[in-house]
Amino acid sequence: MNLHEQKKHLRNDLKQRRSLVSADKRKQMSQQIITFLYQIDEFNLAKRLFCYISYLSEVETTDLIDAFLERSLSLSVPKIMSKSEMIAVQLKNLSDLEPDKMGILTPKSNQPTTGYFDVVITPGLGFTTTGERLGYGRGYYDRWFTNNQVGLKIGVAFELQIVDELPVEATDMALDMIVTEERIIDLRQQL
Repeated sequence: MNLHEQKKHLRNDLKQRRSLVSADKRKQMSQQIITFLYQIDEFNLAKRLFCYISYLSEVETTDLIDAFLERSLSLSVPKIMSKSEMIAVQLKNLSDLEPDKMGILTPKSNQPTTGYFDVVITPGLGFTTTGERLGYGRGYYDRWFTNNQVGLKIGVAFELQIVDELPVEATDMALDMIVTEERIIDLRQQL
């Protein structure tokens, strides 16, 4: 099985695992992940954040986004512009979002946010305890990380998404930290 086939098989398996979690359990685990995020100094001190908007069975970020907006932090969220480009767009209010073709909430604006981001909250399907991440297969975050300055890249996932190993390529960007409902994995301490 080649690398592409390995990744496709693993993506399907991890999507299925995650989809078996009930909505109530997913909400509970997501809240615990948010609790852990608030134990991270850099997260609490962050002034400019980039956070994905949760969709389907992902770790829920709505409460986190609400908290950022209430604190009047500079918050940007992703917007897919093409098959190869994702930009960060500043979000000031949840009413600034609309569903895209797939039903994912996305900013109405196309105005990219540039500059340094203190913290980026990153989704994914699978993660390893060494910071490897398996996304959805389009490479949006890997390319975005390459083109943007980021202080701390945090992957959020349910513990069932942590795997022993992932098929990785040279273009796959490692994370600095992974937070699940059970633990904080600080990969900067492993250097």
